[in-house]
Amino acid sequence: MPHYTEMNCEEVQVEETTTKTESKNKNLGKFEKKAIYLNHGKYGYFLNHNKINYKIPEWLPVEKLDLEIASKLIEYKLRYQENKKDNESE
Repeated sequence: MPHYTEMNCEEVQVEETTTKTESKNKNLGKFEKKAIYLNHGKYGYFLNHNKINYKIPEWLPVEKLDLEIASKLIEYKLRYQENKKDNESE
């Protein structure tokens, strides 16, 4: 059975701690005059550029991701989408 002690309200001090939540969005720089952001969401890390989200491949370590790699990844995915549309129309 738990043992309870009486406490005077004046003896109790409440310690308030405020923690600042750091933004999980990191601006990597600009590509085609628009910012590239590295974001962390429910399903992991992804890039956001021009209001479009781009999945980061699992084999690519996020720690090594910089503006150059991110811009190449976005450029590749944009070309892939264009080629896919061209092949569907033929």
